[in-house]
Amino acid sequence: MRHFRSRAALGVLIVVVAAGSAFAQKGTGEATGIARRAEKPPIVTLSGAVTETKIGPCKLTTGRASEGAHLIVQTGDKTINLHLGPSAAVADVLKAAPVGRSITVDGFRTDRMPTDAYVAKSVKVDDRTFTLRDDSLRPTWAAGRGRGRGAWSGRGPGWRRGYGGCF
Repeated sequence: MRHFRSRAALGVLIVVVAAGSAFAQKGTGEATGIARRAEKPPIVTLSGAVTETKIGPCKLTTGRASEGAHLIVQTGDKTINLHLGPSAAVADVLKAAPVGRSITVDGFRTDRMPTDAYVAKSVKVDDRTFTLRDDSLRPTWAAGRGRGRGAWSGRGPGWRRGYGGCF
């Protein structure tokens, strides 16, 4: 019985690692997201009018979302590609900021991003402010480490019955 549990645990671990790498997106060649870095990029404030909304796969993410939402914003002299986050998590922002609406954004960019790309920390539309990332730039939709809702969250069938969540 002891060997069965060890083999079962090893099998589950292999499946979890394989599934995690299958769902993870490539990102910009960085191993971790910006929230886990000690040095944070400067936050800049930009204002402009939304000229287009794009929803689809994002090549610049380190997250696991299958599709991301972007606003193309005309800021006077330049057009920027504003990365919001997973479309399901930012649906309220997309509704509040249709094409033609003026917005103000607190955002950042890294050296590996194209010069016209920014990631939104917060978006202000009229008198409403949508906070998308906290002060450490961690997305508001991201569960904390070990607090996810996946198979390893410890709240599945058998929790506290002696056979769930622990090997």
